[in-house]
Amino acid sequence: METKVIYLIGFIFLFGTSYGQTGCTDSQALNYNSEALINDGSCIYENTSYDLNLVTNLVSPALNENSGIVYLNESIWVINDGGNSTELFQLDTLGNIQRQVFVQNVQNNDWEALTQNETHLFIGDFGNNSGSRLNLNIIRIPKASLLDPLIDTVSATILFFEYGDQDIFSGPSNGHNFDCEAFLAFQDSLYLFSKNWEDEMVKTYVLPLDWDGIYTAFPVESFNIDGLVTDVSIDSEAERLTLLGYKDYGMGIYSSFIWLLWDFSEPGFFSGNKRRIEIGSMLAVGQTEGISLSSSSRGYVSSEQISSIITIEPKLFSFEFELFFSESTLGVNPEKETIGYRVYPNPVTETLNLNDHIGAFVIYSQWGLIVQTGWSFGGMLDVSKLKPGIYVLDLKKRKVKFIKS
Repeated sequence: METKVIYLIGFIFLFGTSYGQTGCTDSQALNYNSEALINDGSCIYENTSYDLNLVTNLVSPALNENSGIVYLNESIWVINDGGNSTELFQLDTLGNIQRQVFVQNVQNNDWEALTQNETHLFIGDFGNNSGSRLNLNIIRIPKASLLDPLIDTVSATILFFEYGDQDIFSGPSNGHNFDCEAFLAFQDSLYLFSKNWEDEMVKTYVLPLDWDGIYTAFPVESFNIDGLVTDVSIDSEAERLTLLGYKDYGMGIYSSFIWLLWDFSEPGFFSGNKRRIEIGSMLAVGQTEGISLSSSSRGYVSSEQISSIITIEPKLFSFEFELFFSESTLGVNPEKETIGYRVYPNPVTETLNLNDHIGAFVIYSQWGLIVQTGWSFGGMLDVSKLKPGIYVLDLKKRKVKFIKS
C-alpha cells in the first residue's frame, strides 16, 4: 500500500507540474485567461469593424473581373476569373499595370486564386459554381521565368485533382459545398479553402506540391465561417492567415469580412485564435475577391466590378492589422515587444536575450510540457539543446512565446 501511494504522488507531481494550463491566451479576447500558458483556441472577441484604405479604383477594363492577387517582389500580381485570357497582370502598389504575362498551353476555365512558395507561383483553376466540374486543376509556374522582365510568355505545369468527399456533380448551382476560390502554399503542401454555398462553412483540403495523374483530396478540418470564402493569404514566417469572404443577406445585398487566424498548432489553421473583422458592405468595398499579405500584418484587398442596378468599379485597398494581432502572438520580429517585453532573436538558434532579466525561468513546449528550467544571470539564456519548435518562456510575471529554429 505504501509503495502504491508513493507512485500515485509521483504521478500527480509529474503530470501536475509538467503541463501548463490551457485556455485563451489573447489579452484582447473577452475570455482572456491570464493563468493560461497554452492557447486552446477558445478565445472569443467582440464585434469588430475596420475601414480599409482605398488605394485606387482599378480603372483598366482588363481588371474588371479580377479574382485573385498575390504580393511578389514589391508588386501585386493579378488574375481574372473564368472566360478571360490566360494572363497575369503585374501592378505596382498604386494599382497601375506595369506588365502582362501570357501563360501558354493552359485554359482559364475559372481562375480564382493565386499563391506562392519560394520557387513557384500557383494559379487555382478550381472555380466551381455549378458543382459539376471534372477538370479541377492547379497551374504551377516557375518564378524564375515569371520574374524575368524580358519574358512576356511563360510555360506552366497543370496538376489535376478531385474532391474525395464529393459524389454528386449536379449542383444545384450556387447551392452546394464544392466550390473553391482560396488556397495557399505552406511548408510542403497546398491548402484549399472551400466556398460552401449550402452551409456557409469552410473545409480545408491538403494537397502536395506535385503529383501525377488526378490527385484525390480529402478535407482535414472544417469551421463555421458564416459566409462565403473568396481568398486567403499567409505570412509563413509569422504563421498568420487572412481569410477573405462575404456574407450574402439575399436580395443582392452582402457585406465583406476578413477572418484573422494565428497562434495555431499544425496542421489545423482553425485550432488557434480566430477573429472576424467586418470591412464593409458591397456599396463601400464592392465584391471583394482577392487578398494578399505583404508583411506579417499589412496587405492588400481587391474587388471586382459590380454591374447590376448600379455599377461599382473594381478597387484596390490596403490594410494594417497589427493592432488586432494580440501581444500573445509569436514575435518573429527581433524588435517586436511581446507582452511589453523583448526577447530576441526570435526565431532563435542558440542564445536568447532576455533583456537583462535576472531570475528563475521555466520553458514549456507548445503542448505544455516543461522542457527546461533554471536561473538566468544577466539575461542571456542558452536554448541550443531545444528541438526546433514553438515554446513558452515563463518569467513569473511575464510569459513570452518564441520559436527555436
